[in-house]
Parts: sequence; C-alpha cells; structure tokens
Amino acid sequence: MNRIYFIGIGGIGMSSLARYYLSQGYKVSGSDLAKSEITDSLKKEGVDLFIGHNSKNIKNNFDSVVYSSAIKKNNPELKEAKKFKIPTLTYAESLGELTKQYITLAVSGSHGKSTTTALLSLMMIEAGLDPTVIVGTRLKEFGGSNFRLGKSRYLIIEADEWNNSFHQYKPTIVTVTNIDKEHLDTFENLQGVINGFNKYLNNIAPQGKVFINAKDKNSIQATKGIVAETFLYNKKAFSKWPLKIPGEFNQLNAEAAWQVAESLGVSKKDARSAVKKFTGSWRRMEFLLPKPETKLCKLCVYINDYAHHPSEIKVVGKGIKQAYPKKKSVVIFQPHQIERLTNLYGDFKKSFSDFDVIVIMPTYEVVGRELEGGKTSENLFNDLRKKKRSYHLQNFEDVLSLIRELRQEFKKEKLVVTFMGAGDIDQEVRKYFDSKLLPA
Repeated sequence: MNRIYFIGIGGIGMSSLARYYLSQGYKVSGSDLAKSEITDSLKKEGVDLFIGHNSKNIKNNFDSVVYSSAIKKNNPELKEAKKFKIPTLTYAESLGELTKQYITLAVSGSHGKSTTTALLSLMMIEAGLDPTVIVGTRLKEFGGSNFRLGKSRYLIIEADEWNNSFHQYKPTIVTVTNIDKEHLDTFENLQGVINGFNKYLNNIAPQGKVFINAKDKNSIQATKGIVAETFLYNKKAFSKWPLKIPGEFNQLNAEAAWQVAESLGVSKKDARSAVKKFTGSWRRMEFLLPKPETKLCKLCVYINDYAHHPSEIKVVGKGIKQAYPKKKSVVIFQPHQIERLTNLYGDFKKSFSDFDVIVIMPTYEVVGRELEGGKTSENLFNDLRKKKRSYHLQNFEDVLSLIRELRQEFKKEKLVVTFMGAGDIDQEVRKYFDSKLLPA
C-alpha cells in the first residue's frame, strides 16, 4: 500500500487532495496546527491525523509528503521528510501531476471560482459525464465534501492563483471568471496579476480551449499570445439561470460554467436541471439558522459568505439588496490580512454602499504573510462611520448583542445579517448558527 502524508491537511484544498488519495487506496496521514470540522471529518474517513507539527509524525516508509504553500522551510515535519529523502511536493505540484493524468478542466479567476466549479461539476454529472472534482468549498451534492470521485477521464479543479499555484497545472480547458487586484503579495500590482494569468494560460495544450468573460478587459489582456483557442462569453445578454442563490455575479458564474459544459456536449436542458437543483455551497451565500440558545430572531435572514476583497463585498451587498429590498441589511465583516486591507484600502472604503449597518471586527492576520504596520480595522471603521452607521466590535458576543438590539429597533423591517470574511469568523459563526445547507 502506498503511503502519503499531508502537512497542513486541514486546508480546503489540501483536504480535497487527501480525499482523492484516500479514494485511490492510499494510506493517508497528515497534520494541522488546529482541530477543525475538516480535520474531524477526515479522521472519520480514515486519515491518521495529528494536531500540531512534530518530526516524530514522519516515518521513513512514506512514499511522498505533500505540504501546503503556507508551510515554511523550517517546519519540523518537512525537515524530517527531507532528512529521510522522502519525495516532497507542494499542494500545487501534487495537483499539477494529477492534471497530466486526466482531461483537466480548470476554473480560475480572482472571484467566483468555487461556485463556478460547483456548477460546472453538477452540469456534467447531470449529463452523465461523471467527472472527478477537487473544489475549494463543500457541497451538499457531494455529501458535504469538497471532493467527488468520478469514473470518467474528466478532472475538474479549482485553480488558485495565490503563490502562482496555477502555473503547475496542465489543463485542457480553462475558464477565467475575471481578473482583479487580488493576491498582491504574490503579484505586486494588477499588471502582475494579468501577467501571471497569461503565463498560466500558456500552459493549456495547443488543442485546448479557454473561455473568457468578454466584458472583463483584464481577462482579455491575459489571453495575449496564447496558443489555445479562445472563446468569449457574456458578449450579450443571456437567458437567466434558475438559481436559488441571489446575485447577478452568480448568474455570470452559471453562464461561465455552461459555456464549458456546452463545449463538452452537455445539453441546455441538463445544465438548467443541474442549476435548478443547486442549493449553494459552504461559505458562499450560505444560509444559516440561529441555535435556540442564542434567542436571536428566527424570522431574520442570516448569511455566511467568504467575501474578503472589495469587489466581492460590493457584489454580495448588491445581490442581497436585490433579493431583500425591504429588509435592513447588516454586515459583520472581518478584514483578512493587513497587506490586503492596506493595498486595497481605498476600494474597501467604497465597497459597503449597499449595507445599512456595518460592523467591523479586528483584522484576521495571516501568519508569515503580513506587513509591518499598515491599515487597521479601526482605520476602516473610522472612515466608514463618516457616511454609514458603523460599529467596531472586538468579540462575537458583542456582535450577537448588537443583532438583538437592531431587531428591537427595526421591528417593522426584518433584518438580513451577513457574516463576511475569509478568516476565523466562520468558526465563531458556527458556534451560534447551524447551516441550512449542510446540517450537522
């Protein structure tokens, strides 16, 4: 039996890849710094799992060690693996090897990757194309997992650009949802992002295809000089998709998925059937129910979303306002990474226009990826409160108290409350709310 070890197995991408190897009969083990829903579920699935990184966890009979890009070179497990001369690969390198073994469909872009990957997968499943799927979210349709094993030669992946991960992939078909000023710790500026995508698109096989949003000038610029055949979608108005989740951006995600699916022979009937059944994904406009002990308003709407970039905040806010025009819209936002907040500060100040009440939490700091100094959550709060009703709260218990107060204030106008961010705000939310999408 082949043995593989994952350092940082609790990450959404790493856990999905670990599940792939479990499905292939590997003996899978791994570690993460903290216990989580993901590590608990992996343990139940048969992963030999350790909390904390310790050199003693590495055995000399491992065939390979895969590590997250966030893992430093001085990590004790990584050092021990190299001492034993065990082959070591980053997550991106390992996934890149898989992309060579399949007809790989890669969903990429600064925003909308997870939802588009989910929709493409479900369209292909509905049509009987039976893909294997590695996605950066959890889906009800996959039994609450971020992985699906198929029997065909198709592999669908979510291709992340951070740390130039997507340069390791060799896809046959790519869709690019959009290109924005994101992951500037990797790319420095917008032109760097565009250049990074251009290099990635040059990895597509000459007989391959790339699908580009016709109204996104950055994406179009990224196709300059590539060999693969380019197709433009969103050139004109398209028929609305029967989505249960709100937002014009999700309509565009569905259209992007459909363009790829159609190129593989999926019928519009099957595609619409798949979209109609789709109830959303984990941390993407995910609807919640308050636990009884919170004594929160049960008629209010509660949403959990991963948005952490100004463009994402803006489209989510607009989507909520369109879906619930008569409700008071409240956002509880945890900034993610000092560097992102600092680099995009001007855009952050303008991204909350569709919310009636704004709550800013302390910034989630990413270990090893932070600036010295930079903008703070308090800076953001002070600028936002000049135009909007805003609060700066330090802990989640205060957030719950504020929600109760607002409910009393807006008795005739039910609230829609959105918890937003890519950091540990999700863990706090789960203490007080259950998911409507993925019941415990």
